[in-house]
Amino acid sequence: MIPLVKKDCLIDNFKIYLVLFKLHNSYLLLISDQKEMGIGNVTLGSPPLTEGLRSISASYSLFGLEKKLLNTIISEKASHILKKPVLLLLFLRARTKEEEIAKPLMNFLNKILTELVEKD
Repeated sequence: MIPLVKKDCLIDNFKIYLVLFKLHNSYLLLISDQKEMGIGNVTLGSPPLTEGLRSISASYSLFGLEKKLLNTIISEKASHILKKPVLLLLFLRARTKEEEIAKPLMNFLNKILTELVEKD
């Protein structure tokens, strides 16, 4: 499987790696602070059901307990932008507070996904 997007960025003295794969009518998003990735927390984000209405994306935590809020925010945002279900595997070994990493990580993700959607 060839990644659709493979990027990294520096956030608070550690690198964040992001890999996005396109699956049949869905996406697989891997985010980690380790180059070799890992399973970590698994969350499924589904896009709004009705186009044009202000319905929200929904997320379902499938596995893992840490950084639950961050998982929810990332999976819902990604599925909303991509308009397809997104399976997120978030593997962060560094012990950081969610509020410290959330904003820079979301800015990084938002930029990548917006560029991808605009390119298509």
